[in-house]
Amino acid sequence: MNLSYDSTANSAYLPLSPGAQRTHRVVGGLALQGMNGEVIFDLDASGRIIGIEFDGARELLNPEVYQG
Repeated sequence: MNLSYDSTANSAYLPLSPGAQRTHRVVGGLALQGMNGEVIFDLDASGRIIGIEFDGARELLNPEVYQG
């Protein structure tokens, strides 16, 4: 998995289709068992998901995922 993590922004990004050109984003709130954050989907011109950003990564993801 090629997940990048920015500890200052508390944000992680998972590219699903490297090199694909993003044309728009879809933002959705996420709340699970008291965890809050946003999951942002990057889409290409055909509407395919090409990447996922996790804002609030420390709250949304297990530490072993974003700490490598």
